[in-house]
Amino acid sequence: MNYAQVRGFNYQPSWGSTGFEIWRNFDAERMGQEIALGKAYFPKINAIRLWLSHDAWLRDPRRFSAAFETALGIAHTHGLSVMPVLFNRWHCATLDYGGIYIDHFLPKASWVQGKDQPAAFAEAIVGAHAADPRILAWDLCNEPFAYSCSPRDIPEIVAAEYAWLERTHGIAKRCGAQAPVTVGIHSGHGLDGIRQIEPISDILSIHPYWTCDSPAHDTDAYEKSLDDYVQFAADKGKPLIATETCWGSTDDAKRVAIINYTLTHLKKRRIGWLVYLLHHSLVADAHRPEFGPLSAPGNLAFIEADGRLRPGHEVFNAY
Repeated sequence: MNYAQVRGFNYQPSWGSTGFEIWRNFDAERMGQEIALGKAYFPKINAIRLWLSHDAWLRDPRRFSAAFETALGIAHTHGLSVMPVLFNRWHCATLDYGGIYIDHFLPKASWVQGKDQPAAFAEAIVGAHAADPRILAWDLCNEPFAYSCSPRDIPEIVAAEYAWLERTHGIAKRCGAQAPVTVGIHSGHGLDGIRQIEPISDILSIHPYWTCDSPAHDTDAYEKSLDDYVQFAADKGKPLIATETCWGSTDDAKRVAIINYTLTHLKKRRIGWLVYLLHHSLVADAHRPEFGPLSAPGNLAFIEADGRLRPGHEVFNAY
């Protein structure tokens, strides 16, 4: 697989604001319509990154597994490979998505550890699709090590989180996953973050958001960070891919400028991408303000709630 040629999106279905809600209320017809719109507006896309929900699986494993199989089929019908995200560690005070919390992996932190439910989910999902050719890669976790303080201040938590990720990586490998395994690391961690997850990543996944002025982001620093990622990947002999990128804005023209700048510099360095976010959704920062509160990124969606392409966002096709 030539990861430099990956052109796609993260896809959060429109009908829910949390992973649990999305998968408990899975709507195959609406997903089919939204993916079809994406392929119509962006005919060269070849992949999506699809976030899963271990909570929804716990409620009804058979129902969740059937929904996931249907989602894979919908993507395949439109010529799209899928990067499933097993777990999420990104949390938002404005509108939280759900997922994994410190309670799940810090030893003795909580009674929820009495039964390793996340491990059972990973084994079931990866095991059932270990040889599935529709899987582009397995993303073990979205943005782990997401702390509001320096990791140096909480070494016990950092060590516990890495140990949990390492165990999850081991599950994927024991299940015989043929697609590569990766971890989508937060851009704020820089090279320290990618070094941290490299031992448990067959391909290196970065989230290179150029945030423009929310907060202010120096272009020289951004471009140097991309060069550093490319050099690190080359030194390790591993492919590099941006599994989230293109910061948002409620201003359409400003968002288009962000997309132009970001994709210009990713393409220049032969870094493939899964941009955030294909379609309007009720998840955080994936909609116009009338659909709910927004935080720093503003609106990250490319397709509006009514199915229209957001003004100017066809610029994606230029890259």
